[in-house]
Amino acid sequence: MLSMSRHMHAKEVIQGNGMSSTQLSHIAWRQMSATLSCSKAGTLTSFDDAQGFESLFKMTRKTFSYISSLVMGPSMEDMNNYTFVDGRVLSLEDRVAISLRRLQSSEPTESIASSVGVNESIILLVTERFVDTVWERADHHSSGPDCSEKDEIKSKFDKIHNMHNCCGVICTTHIPFGPNCNHEKNDIAVIQFIVDATKRFRNIWLGPAGSMNKSSLLKNSEIFKECAKGGWLNGNKLKVALDGSEVGEYIIGDAGYPLLPWLLTPYQEEGLSDSMAEFNRRHSAATTCALKALARLKDTWKCLQGETWWPANLETRSKIIYACCMLHNIVIEMEDDAAMLSTKRRNYSKEVRQIAKEDAARARDMLSQYFLASRSSESGEEGDEAASSGSGGESKKQEKQARTTDEEISVLTRY
Repeated sequence: MLSMSRHMHAKEVIQGNGMSSTQLSHIAWRQMSATLSCSKAGTLTSFDDAQGFESLFKMTRKTFSYISSLVMGPSMEDMNNYTFVDGRVLSLEDRVAISLRRLQSSEPTESIASSVGVNESIILLVTERFVDTVWERADHHSSGPDCSEKDEIKSKFDKIHNMHNCCGVICTTHIPFGPNCNHEKNDIAVIQFIVDATKRFRNIWLGPAGSMNKSSLLKNSEIFKECAKGGWLNGNKLKVALDGSEVGEYIIGDAGYPLLPWLLTPYQEEGLSDSMAEFNRRHSAATTCALKALARLKDTWKCLQGETWWPANLETRSKIIYACCMLHNIVIEMEDDAAMLSTKRRNYSKEVRQIAKEDAARARDMLSQYFLASRSSESGEEGDEAASSGSGGESKKQEKQARTTDEEISVLTRY
């Protein structure tokens, strides 16, 4: 068994020599495999402490165990005769570890095979079976929210970003495919996501070939069809004015999307009013959760970076993308405080009621006025605190938050 002290010492030495994180990971896996081969015992998950395990697998042992239990079944158990190159039988944990290694790496398959002590063909077969099983059995980790979950999502957007009645952020990304086994040219998949405030993917739509435009991808998606016929975002409405004006449930997206009653985009015109500027500020801050989600997805599941081998079969490619998104959600649900801790919900039942949809521009205008009014109200309630910290404290705080948001967007849009 590879001791944690040896693992960390090796890591420190390697980093001192200027090696990349990919090289570090490769060497750590080879050390583990070599140690197990010599001892003829243990599994690829044998670590002396939690830190070593989490460093290699990018998740806690508890999360790893949950994923193993999720895929446990006939489809994985009929691979019990698969072995390491030295003849040791691959346990279920070994097969899960190998699959995660493949999905989390941008290295060629032959390099991964040498690092874990398994033939290349075994790597491919085990990973494909793992992906199939995750796709079949973890679908509930990426399904759209029910009514109670939607209320919780709205509550989190309200609490974190002051976006009242918001149900998510829509975004689009490109996944490049490396050359397949037939050495055919690279291809690109275009994917549309809806992300919640905890950076989970709540709706995933893999667009048809050639749908490179956000608007065309949206109009081809199931979510567009559902919203158009009132099948989603049809819940409670938010009262935004004393005259009874209300705004329905909505998602937000950048200026590349069309402005719709249920999809609100930022104002683009010159000379924004105070209410318009306040809407754009909150909109921009909330949109960063989608950018961070995509950055985290591609940084963890490096097979999505397009530098590695991809199967020629389009269905298998799609399943790999969906499986990585489901695994992304599982890690968040198992480990992130923002997703696990229940937030104090606003009493939506008193603030909203269900009525017909309204014009998109009017909805955005009413919401921007409501944001500005609520900001003034909040500032009034915090007057004593602001006075004690100096008259310019709140203004400086807001300027700092705005700069932070702009910097985050600048960094994250690189992905």
